[in-house]
Amino acid sequence: MGSRIPLPLVLCLGLLLATLPVSAHAPLGPGENGDRAHATLIPDPLKSYVVYGHLHEAGEAAWFRMEMARGDRLILAVNVNRADSPLPNLVVSGPGIMPSGPVPPGLKLLAQDQAVVMIGTPPVKGEYEPFSPSVIYEVASFTTTIEQPGTYYASVAAPEGETDYSFVVGYREDFTIAEWLTIPLSLIGIYLWEGQPAWAVTAPYIIVILAGLGILLWQQEKEGIKRGIREWLASLAGLLYLGTGASTLCQMFWALSLTGYAPECAVTLIFAIIPALLGIWILSLGRPGLPDTRRRRISLAVAGLLGLVAWAGLLFGPVLAIVAAVLPGGSAGEGRG
Repeated sequence: MGSRIPLPLVLCLGLLLATLPVSAHAPLGPGENGDRAHATLIPDPLKSYVVYGHLHEAGEAAWFRMEMARGDRLILAVNVNRADSPLPNLVVSGPGIMPSGPVPPGLKLLAQDQAVVMIGTPPVKGEYEPFSPSVIYEVASFTTTIEQPGTYYASVAAPEGETDYSFVVGYREDFTIAEWLTIPLSLIGIYLWEGQPAWAVTAPYIIVILAGLGILLWQQEKEGIKRGIREWLASLAGLLYLGTGASTLCQMFWALSLTGYAPECAVTLIFAIIPALLGIWILSLGRPGLPDTRRRRISLAVAGLLGLVAWAGLLFGPVLAIVAAVLPGGSAGEGRG
């Protein structure tokens, strides 16, 4: 155990170096925003948000509302989930907007609205996103500095049938604790939005967990050392962490197959390696027969907290590691059977 003492510090440093240069968006639900009266309110238009949505038919639009102050930068973009997707248009209206372009049919603006229309254009090439990892197909964008404060609206309008879109607003990277902790679950939603089948998204976790449990059961039978509740919880947490690493790698290779090599994949590799290292550490702490020491409990708790920071284990892994750390009683695996 002594040789592993520096590992949490090394991982913390790795996490810091990995997260600082990464550009990310906080997820936000669209709600029922099919008209201006029910436009989705963007809580802070300067903060980087992303909304994933679906337009069902031509002429349908998704509305968003932003309260802007003088001097604010309004930065908007619309992405689609595949290169051959129908191309939605981006329409921005507000008191300081210079009118430009024809308003899409069916989009109902007020008589006093001034609107600028960005016609969706086919993406030349998908852009690799290391944070997810995924592929970004941007089809429309808009940037301006607000001269007249007030309420601004943005609409994503579908000119051709069903369209999956993502609406991106803001530039300031900032997360609440809840947003940060739920990102692992949000990533699954992103991959499903991209059109990936559920089995492909979950396969890395299922394969790692089933293979890992098989190996652990084989070792237990071979060595004759029973695992107690703490050992099984820690082992399952470790396997969930390893599943995160495997999932990140699979998504990286899938995205790179569409975009070609991107140097940003080095960032993704860090996000894959850190959960894997944490998983190996937790598995070592979950070995049967280890004494129930304060150091072991603290190590499990630290591994759980680092897992929350590193988005490892789909939230369940860190929770299992922390529960294993605080379980009363000694190790049930200390005896042989």
